[in-house]
Amino acid sequence: MIKATRPRIIIPIILLSLCIAAIPPKNVRADAGPHPSMQFIFTSRVIPAPAILSGRLIECQDEACVQAGSLPELGPQRFECQVSACSSSAYSYAPYHRLQIIFSDGVTRQSNTFTKRAFAANYLVTIQQGSLEVEEKAVGPDIPFFNAGGPTLFDLLATLAFPVLEIILSIVLVTLAIRTGRAGATLGSYYSWVEGSWLLAIPALLVGIKWTRGLVITLVVELLVGTGYVLWKKRSASVILTVILLLNLITQPFLWITISGFSGMNPIFLTLIAEVVVWLVEAGGLYLSQRTSMRFREALWVSFTLNTASFVVGSLLPL
Repeated sequence: MIKATRPRIIIPIILLSLCIAAIPPKNVRADAGPHPSMQFIFTSRVIPAPAILSGRLIECQDEACVQAGSLPELGPQRFECQVSACSSSAYSYAPYHRLQIIFSDGVTRQSNTFTKRAFAANYLVTIQQGSLEVEEKAVGPDIPFFNAGGPTLFDLLATLAFPVLEIILSIVLVTLAIRTGRAGATLGSYYSWVEGSWLLAIPALLVGIKWTRGLVITLVVELLVGTGYVLWKKRSASVILTVILLLNLITQPFLWITISGFSGMNPIFLTLIAEVVVWLVEAGGLYLSQRTSMRFREALWVSFTLNTASFVVGSLLPL
């Protein structure tokens, strides 16, 4: 770290890094920019319920699926299954879809033709003797506790803790920006806020990944790019990296909640507006915390670079 960072700040940073490393890969996605998605939870009328071995999502240009083909794998765009659930993320989807799943009982079942209303769509799939029945659940924000398949205790905790943590993070960010932005501010005047921010980031990250799985990739990329910036400009790493951390823990979940709350296959205009708002908010946070040494124009460019880097990396990584 840069010389302005006390050794004690390293401890919460290490703890956060270990927390990120311990997150199971299935809870991490590289789509740091919002992409349309589908989540399929299966329930069975066949006793005993067969397990899912593999499957494919068939994309159809017409309701009869005359013009059809499997969803191709491209970066984060893919369709994948576990024992009792499937999911997909894509840059865009066709107007109609079908599931074709191979089960452990030796039967390959195909679903009815279905559509997609929500940006982050949740489906309940009923396993019949020789077919699948797919039904999209209610359209609305992608709230963990109301996801298809029944909530877990962690879903409940994430749903309840999210607004509380977001309020606390916002208060910490504003306080830190005010303290660090004062002329002649010293590390001693805001040190406890920096240390507390990294400790608070641990529960905020665990809650945040239930709302957006792109959060981990976004944090890693933007903190790395931010490190390069502070080394180049010889600025305070403790302040800028902490502000980048807090801004992403606040803005990224809200970005995904906003997008997931609207219907449509790929609302590009809405996504663009949301991304611009995030860019301006993060630029404002950087400027306020560095206003004695950074112009707002520079803050805009730094924020633009950070967000572009995370979006591009997230769009290319095959995770």
